[in-house]
Amino acid sequence: MANNKKPQKHYKNKGIQEDVRELIIERIKAASGNLGISVGSEGYTKKEILESVEVGNEMGQEIMDAQMEYLRDMAEGKIHKDE
Repeated sequence: MANNKKPQKHYKNKGIQEDVRELIIERIKAASGNLGISVGSEGYTKKEILESVEVGNEMGQEIMDAQMEYLRDMAEGKIHKDE
């Protein structure tokens, strides 16, 4: 897995970017041990996902973007638990 760094798109303030990265890292750490994703024909473990976000490579950036979109949707009430 390449560890090339790519700057985060959505945050100009570096402090905010690091806060967001830490939030997402903690969310991944709290996830089930069998967390994994598939991209095309490649599968990635929880450890690989965490490493990607920590180093900020392209896959890590995509994971951060997806997590932020999910959190925004939850905050806006677009995602809710049916009762």
